[in-house]
Amino acid sequence: MKNILVPTDFSEVSESAADYAAELAKTTGAKLIFYYVFSVPVPVADTPVVAVPIEELEKENMKLLHALDKRVKEKHGKVETELLTQAGFVVDEVISFTKEHQVDLVVMGVTGAGKTPGILGSNTTSVMHHAASPVLVVPKGYKFKKPDIIALACDYKSVLTDNTVKRFKSFVHIFNSKVLVFNVLKPKELATYQKAATEVNLENALSDIEHTLHFPASDNLPQEINEFIDKHNAGVLVMFPRHYSFLKGLVHHSATKEMAYFSHVPLLSIHE
Repeated sequence: MKNILVPTDFSEVSESAADYAAELAKTTGAKLIFYYVFSVPVPVADTPVVAVPIEELEKENMKLLHALDKRVKEKHGKVETELLTQAGFVVDEVISFTKEHQVDLVVMGVTGAGKTPGILGSNTTSVMHHAASPVLVVPKGYKFKKPDIIALACDYKSVLTDNTVKRFKSFVHIFNSKVLVFNVLKPKELATYQKAATEVNLENALSDIEHTLHFPASDNLPQEINEFIDKHNAGVLVMFPRHYSFLKGLVHHSATKEMAYFSHVPLLSIHE
């Protein structure tokens, strides 16, 4: 791992992500890229607005980034960093950055400054689904610890690509973690050719990694995964965007307690 992109809005939540990313960078020797995307005020008709040159905004934002950089280094020690800021829309710019630069991992907080508190902020959710790099979502206040156990929640509905497997295994090998595969499809479900082929694909992909397979006992998947993570003391939960179908309808559910397991440990989203 060489480059870790850390989008920030200088909120408490994004600072938690920065702290986690710093410890991860120390472990892997990666460079941290602190990235602040700011919006330029758009004048409303008949409303007097004092226009501030973008250069001035960038200058002020760099001061904030340097302050963040200083806090992180004072707290976590020596780590290589790069500071970047630009005007635009957060989601668009972060996604574009991952497509145009070599980014091995994006580390973000779950909500942003000024946003309505929630388990998955809209910006973070969008980046998770569309960024070209794996995205690690860090809950507010979560302290870094080596993930000896990594939980992989998978519904086996689509065959994993070689690139997805490579990215997943790369993350596992960094910490020499044991993988616990939580198959959200119950064993009694009728096997299809596609499901059977995917199971073989996954088993072959993980043949050189210590792992075990687990099945849900009930239909309350959020609760099951929550209990699974707690029971096995997993340090990271991994999901693949294509495999989010079993959570469809829950991501934006108002009863956030159903999604509370996302706040227990960092969630790593790996794209195909």
